Amino acid sequence: MMASVCPPAPGYRYEVLRKAIVPELMAALRDWQPGWRVGAASVYLREDYYDSCVYLEGGPQKDVFTILIRHGDELAGMLSQERVPDALSLYASLVAFAPAHRGGKTLFQGEYLEALARLMGLEFIYTLATLKHRGAQRYFEAHGYTLVGFMPGYDREETSPGVVKRVVEATFVKCLVARESILMPDVSNMTSAVRQLYESMHETPAQRQDDSESAA
Repeated sequence: MMASVCPPAPGYRYEVLRKAIVPELMAALRDWQPGWRVGAASVYLREDYYDSCVYLEGGPQKDVFTILIRHGDELAGMLSQERVPDALSLYASLVAFAPAHRGGKTLFQGEYLEALARLMGLEFIYTLATLKHRGAQRYFEAHGYTLVGFMPGYDREETSPGVVKRVVEATFVKCLVARESILMPDVSNMTSAVRQLYESMHETPAQRQDDSESAA
């Protein structure tokens, strides 16, 4: 299904994660991202996480599912997402590519998160993007996501052997339903600081023009 809506690049293919492949994926992640030995991503280095939380081909349905990308027999990358069923939301939890398959290469076409969300009947996507490079930021900007802020110190990363720092990440979201399906908040219920930020993010150019004309 994924290949039909977001075709992989020539020479690449998708693969659903299987129990037998978990050790290969964990070894690859340790090699690709040494800093992930701590923090939220470190769960992908523990086999018990896959047993308890991740959908494995042929196994019971679970809310975390991982798609592998291969180039021939070589593991080139992985995309992992978590469904939040009651909120009808999708959390893009982890993306990783082998060093040889980075650097501006396009391993697949289209916006895979939106495609997956729509296939599952989900209505909202959110993710945290690293600020260590611009690749993820450019991807989400190019595919219509909204930058809603930053998470200062949300996660942890090992910056050098034995040195762990909390990191800042950017928060991007995309809502897949029409505006009229969203219950908009009453700004009178907001503190002045919250209202100022909300209006700076949600005012339309027309509203800003109206305000400018009123002030004049």
